[in-house]
Amino acid sequence: MSYRHSSYRKLSAAVKKAMLEDTPPLKRAEMNRVLHWSNQPSLPKPEGWGEPKGRRA
Repeated sequence: MSYRHSSYRKLSAAVKKAMLEDTPPLKRAEMNRVLHWSNQPSLPKPEGWGEPKGRRA
């Protein structure tokens, strides 16, 4: 299975999950995958992203 095919399968699973009414919202990684495939910018990084754990407030 190619990388693109496995990526498409993950996208397809995220879209199916989003279409169900009684499921929790998509995880950040799933939402970023959907945004990437639709040529939109990803979600902004959370505050403190990229900082070592010891330096985070």
